[in-house]
Amino acid sequence: MNWLYNLLKGDRGNIIAFAAIGMMAILLCASIAIDMGSLLAARNQLQAAVDAAALAGASGLLVSQNFATQRAMFFGGQNTVHNQTVSIGSGDITFPNSYCIRVMGSHTIPTYFMRILGIEQLKVTAVAAAAMGNVNGTRDLRPWAVPYFDYGIGELVTIKIGDPNDPNDLVGSGFFYPVDYPPINRGDPISGGSEYESNIYNGTESLVYTNDVLLVEPGNMVGPTSQGVRDLIADDPGAYWNGQRVVNTEYPGYGSPRIVKVPLWDSRFPPEPGRNTLTVIGLAAFFLEGVQGRNVFGRFIEITTSGTEGNDYSTLYKVKLIE
Repeated sequence: MNWLYNLLKGDRGNIIAFAAIGMMAILLCASIAIDMGSLLAARNQLQAAVDAAALAGASGLLVSQNFATQRAMFFGGQNTVHNQTVSIGSGDITFPNSYCIRVMGSHTIPTYFMRILGIEQLKVTAVAAAAMGNVNGTRDLRPWAVPYFDYGIGELVTIKIGDPNDPNDLVGSGFFYPVDYPPINRGDPISGGSEYESNIYNGTESLVYTNDVLLVEPGNMVGPTSQGVRDLIADDPGAYWNGQRVVNTEYPGYGSPRIVKVPLWDSRFPPEPGRNTLTVIGLAAFFLEGVQGRNVFGRFIEITTSGTEGNDYSTLYKVKLIE
């Protein structure tokens, strides 16, 4: 019977040994899974950081690549990975073209259980690219349709004529530039001074696209114009155009109420006197400088905003991630 006892004794030893080995394998797999979970969480946090950096940087391209770099670094640094601030340097930022920015980020995280394998830290990386595209349809436009000429960025432009005999009226059509919303092809335009003044201050809720047809408001609207413009300027009185961008504003990004979006029309084909229509050939933005006499003046500028993307003429741009 000794042989049977020895055999069972040996099997028990083998079972214990195999059980110990199996337990170690399970613990090792569990520890690696914990570290890999930490790695994946860090990767997601880093991706969010470079996404934010790329989007912020793309909007800065309207000023310069240097400004875009500064914005990307700043907004990327507002994020954390495992409670550590993300650091994005200028060397992590490239510009594939004049309307695109690419941001790379990396972060090193400590391991917990993989140290038993000699791995004390892991490196995660992420890449994001963002680009600007022309906006051909948007909301919040003001009730002024401005004739298009070859304006330069920052040029002072009359965006509402108050006197048809004024030399600033480059068209000379007797049209004061007010229009009604929504476009005729999208609904029933609402006319009158009350709606006009509301659209100056709040912008229209209607979507307006290039090639839409707008009803011309025949009145001069002197009183509502003056009041609406004064209210807008009073909301951000210290803002001004510094030659490159709007500064000293109380609003982030392009949120200043003095930055207004308007439709453009072909200056070669002015509307006839009285109630008539015009066709939108593009979209533009202006920084309101104020009222002089009966005319409203603004700086022709570029901005980023929400809307639908298209290939029509526009100084409104939509920023989106492309990588």
